[in-house]
Amino acid sequence: MKYILSLIFLSTFALSSQINWIRTYEEAQQISSKLNKPMLLFMNRKGCGSCQYMKENVFTDKEIIDFIDKRYVAVSLIIKRNDAPKLFKTNKTPVFHFVNADGEKIYQTLFGGKTAPFFLKLLKKTLQEDSK
Repeated sequence: MKYILSLIFLSTFALSSQINWIRTYEEAQQISSKLNKPMLLFMNRKGCGSCQYMKENVFTDKEIIDFIDKRYVAVSLIIKRNDAPKLFKTNKTPVFHFVNADGEKIYQTLFGGKTAPFFLKLLKKTLQEDSK
């Protein structure tokens, strides 16, 4: 019985310790509008080493997970098949767009993988720029 309870606890903890990614731009835009939060668009593809680095080393960082989930609508879009406006389409990965619910950029586009401390600092800076 203790084993089962431990498994339930660990699986619950694991589920709550990851970013809640939205998989379509349209749905993210609706949520962004309702919650009055900007969107973080993560444009990625299979086979991209930097994308994988971000998924395994940056998006697993507790501080980044908490920051993104509280302050952004996180959107993960595969570059080859997504519903993002043409303005955000790209062939390079990873690419990060910081966008409001109206589809307007609130900060410059970021290209390439970054370390967790750098990425967190950037996330905070984008919100400061948006509030000006």
